[in-house]
Amino acid sequence: MKINVLLGIWLAMAAAVFATSARAAELRELRGRVVDENAQLVVGVDVSYFWRANGSGLDKDGKLLDLKIEANQKEFWGHLGQMEPGVPEVAKTGPDGQFTISIPDNHHSLVAMDPSRSRGGMGIVSKADPAAPIEIRMGPLVRVRGTFEGPVKGVVPGWACLCMNVPVDPTRPLDMTRLVLCGSFEGKFQMSLPPGRYLIEANDNDIEAQLYGKPIELSAQEPEVDLGVLFLPPSNSVVAKRKQSQAKGTWGDYRKHYGRTPPAWHASDARGVSKDAQLSDFKGKWVVLEFWSFGCVPCLKRSLPELMKFYDEHASERDKFEVLTICLDTEGELKSMADVDRELKPIVEHVWGGKTIAFPILLDNTFQTWENFGLKGVSTLLLIDPKGNLVEGDLATLAEKLKP
Repeated sequence: MKINVLLGIWLAMAAAVFATSARAAELRELRGRVVDENAQLVVGVDVSYFWRANGSGLDKDGKLLDLKIEANQKEFWGHLGQMEPGVPEVAKTGPDGQFTISIPDNHHSLVAMDPSRSRGGMGIVSKADPAAPIEIRMGPLVRVRGTFEGPVKGVVPGWACLCMNVPVDPTRPLDMTRLVLCGSFEGKFQMSLPPGRYLIEANDNDIEAQLYGKPIELSAQEPEVDLGVLFLPPSNSVVAKRKQSQAKGTWGDYRKHYGRTPPAWHASDARGVSKDAQLSDFKGKWVVLEFWSFGCVPCLKRSLPELMKFYDEHASERDKFEVLTICLDTEGELKSMADVDRELKPIVEHVWGGKTIAFPILLDNTFQTWENFGLKGVSTLLLIDPKGNLVEGDLATLAEKLKP
């Protein structure tokens, strides 16, 4: 196992949690209380929005283990089944059973566990009143365990992890749903959870094998659940496809095209332009090319709204520029723009306040565009000048160019 690969996997899986935690402006303070089955207040209970089933991941001095040191890796992913908060934001109930905690504004689930980690409960932040006090009712936790194999039948991956996610709330479509993570060098997983419905997400070290969205319901009447062998099928992920493309020598790099025509895109369907539209159709105009996907929260929460705002603010200058957005679905689940509209519906209603996209959208449900441009990720914006050449710049650059 390569150290940098393992470190990258942990950082990738934890980034969405820690990144929001690090920006205080995105944290909101919540208050609540924890009670038992008889509505009696419970003291000394830990409360957090993200948990690790591998212990604290800290060294003897209370610092995060340095994963650049190979000896620390098995320690970090050891302690299988030991439940500890996985983020700095953790609260403990006081003598009155009350707690106060700061959580990122894209989380709406909290889990409380007693010191023995045998009892716990979940609380949900109110959608109508996110600042409303939360009550978490404790009860026996359910112990879940199982083993991994894949992407080859009968073969145990050298390292794999499993995440338990709360079901997506359609009224909060961009919220983080990941609740518990368990990694293992042993091809095993074990964790404790409050009874309820969850979705399983799992992958091997190189994300060449991946399982996503497997539903599970845990009942208080079944305190021990053995899920048996979870097979991780060969992945259709961007990571796996990029590795294949790089191995074949077909991986592009749009940065090499600055000052000349950018790579060609591929479109399976489109709205606002023909799906066969090419860059040459827009000669004489500035073109903003934005790549996005439904799996990219920053795209849906920030990049696309910023583009819509820019498009509206420069309505009188639209004869000088065009915005083209390319929705990338590398797994081929979106067959047409009708599918895109279906997926956008909760975003439009609950995130964008009813506002829809007025500029053209092209859908690529293959890997072709991603490969041609050599994209490191989505939420990538490119600027093309009126001659059809790729230039360095962003929306601020274009705003200057549009000035009379």
